[in-house]
Amino acid sequence: MILSIHNERERVGTLSTSKSGICFSYDQAYVEAGGFPLSLSMPLREEAFPERIALPFFDGFLPEGEQRRELSNLLHISSTSTMKLLGALAGECVGNLIVLEDGMSVEAMRQHDGYVPLDEAELEELLRPRSALRTRFIAQRRLSLAGAQAKIGLYREGDRWFATTGLFPTTHIIKPVSLFDPSLLANEFFTMRLAHACGLQVPAVDILRCGESHGLVLERFDRRLSKAGIMRIGQEDFCQALSVMPASKYENDGGPGYAAVFETTTRHTSPPLPSLRMLLKTVVFNFLIGNCDAHAKNFSLLRDQTTGALSLAPAYDLLSTTYYGNRLLRSMAMSLGRHSVIDRVDDEDFALFAKETGVSLAAVTNEFAELRTVLAKTLHSIPGQLIDEAPLFAHDFHDLREHLLRELEVRRHILAG
Repeated sequence: MILSIHNERERVGTLSTSKSGICFSYDQAYVEAGGFPLSLSMPLREEAFPERIALPFFDGFLPEGEQRRELSNLLHISSTSTMKLLGALAGECVGNLIVLEDGMSVEAMRQHDGYVPLDEAELEELLRPRSALRTRFIAQRRLSLAGAQAKIGLYREGDRWFATTGLFPTTHIIKPVSLFDPSLLANEFFTMRLAHACGLQVPAVDILRCGESHGLVLERFDRRLSKAGIMRIGQEDFCQALSVMPASKYENDGGPGYAAVFETTTRHTSPPLPSLRMLLKTVVFNFLIGNCDAHAKNFSLLRDQTTGALSLAPAYDLLSTTYYGNRLLRSMAMSLGRHSVIDRVDDEDFALFAKETGVSLAAVTNEFAELRTVLAKTLHSIPGQLIDEAPLFAHDFHDLREHLLRELEVRRHILAG
């Protein structure tokens, strides 16, 4: 099987299968023209990249878990067949790549570019926690959004929502209410707004209500409005950048730790200092709010399509996992110093973290002091603001505030001076 890989403007290369597995090759014309590499894991070269490098990058564009199984069943494709799933789904991916089956024409696909308005009943059905329509919708429109949580991509114009056709880009991602716990929506909304108030770069986030259904709306940061229309921006998460399969995204499963994430950011972002500062702020924020699910696929890099420069992407998938008590593990996705269990981390662990990541301990200590102050202040004011926007979740917002204040109190001794 052969798949043709394109970016927004041109064909980049081919993904194919051989006796040794999946491999990716850049087109010679693309290499000679000095195009930007798809990933840090695949710099420009004429030789093909073997499966151990190509598979983690391309599999990283596909959904995980239950959403992948549902799509596989609908399409009658094995959930382990990355090539067939990419060929069927990866028209509108994270980042700027378009994957087509060999022989399919980008120009022919773009003849159908456009968008179709969705009425409230259609949108309500797409947002239901268990929606067969959503699975068909994703498959029919070749929407491939990575991650384990159910989500769809839509185009928004003003207050109206549209399904896209052809290869027209979506502008927003919507997450329906989670089957794990309905409060997950309020948790992420609350935490993302809190992060913004604390100075983190995050995408704009809202709650959408349609009839009896709700969804968390996130503006895509891998899309940009220009004079030419909506442009796709290159994006790769740290598992893709470091050739790690999505199934191994947790450090305990062989995934990247903070040392690898910081080292990659230091070496490859330009200039590195703004990205490193934001990365440190995000790590401290996650620790203080009790987010134990900050794995390597929840950190990404963006590539400027004019200069090719890389920068840290805005923070996403932020929430307090400790809010759910023993229903979720208190073992962090990436260890801090000697410990992965959040309750065992102490000053010595952050001293080791600073040494391993190349960040000064003074910078870490200063970030703690600043975020503690801002968090404590913001947690007293933010629930009222959010209740005005989403009164249905008032109880969740109050509970989250109390929980996060307790988390701050529990960690008050860390790097307290």
